[in-house]
Amino acid sequence: MNTTPRTVLVTGAAGGMARGVNARLARAGHTVLCADFDADGARRAAETIIADGGAAADFRVDVASAESVHRLGDAVRAAGHEVDVVLNAAGVLDRRYLVDHDDESFDRAIQINLVGPFRVIQEFGPAMVERGWGRIINVSSIAGVTGYPYPSYAASKAGLSNLGRSLVKDFRGTGVTVNAICPGVVDTPMVIDEVRRQVAAKVPTGQIIDPEEIGALAVFLITDDARNINGADLLIDGGATRFYELFD
Repeated sequence: MNTTPRTVLVTGAAGGMARGVNARLARAGHTVLCADFDADGARRAAETIIADGGAAADFRVDVASAESVHRLGDAVRAAGHEVDVVLNAAGVLDRRYLVDHDDESFDRAIQINLVGPFRVIQEFGPAMVERGWGRIINVSSIAGVTGYPYPSYAASKAGLSNLGRSLVKDFRGTGVTVNAICPGVVDTPMVIDEVRRQVAAKVPTGQIIDPEEIGALAVFLITDDARNINGADLLIDGGATRFYELFD
């Protein structure tokens, strides 16, 4: 795909899924700003991109902290970067059922998965508006579409998808689009064997999602060919949302 090189801020860049995303972005010619709570992980992610011939830099951020997100903005600008694309991939999956949650654990998931992306968009979105171009890509989940046995994850991802749809009005006429990528089960170290077996048996394609598939869609959304894709939930799930009982 032909695309203008952009500067892409990826939160959660040290995670298993984001590494595939980082690779696809870098191969498409984009500069990847790797931000993560794990500073060493963010550094390694950037070093991997650079070793493969791409352009990258690393930053530490705790998206659950407004102050930390502001510091990230200051650090990115001080390093001379203008963020064209925000890709919110930072997230947490809390495998607790309703009766196991307390206020603190539930709030943590909401802060990282929903409030964090809001803070990052609020920090970097206005500059996109000033420049008349930008892309905001939120990594949501099919759990936000179908529900999920782990309520904090499902609720936060549903909120993230609806946040993106709602922000379309805020960015109307500015050249900035907002979309959500909603993956099914992605092939990362977090996926337990039982879930892999369920995917093979129940997902119509029988396949787990490769992280680079998420990256490929993100690369497309950055192109001008995707300029009229806005406010969308884009599913990469092998047809899993057609089977709500997938994780019963």
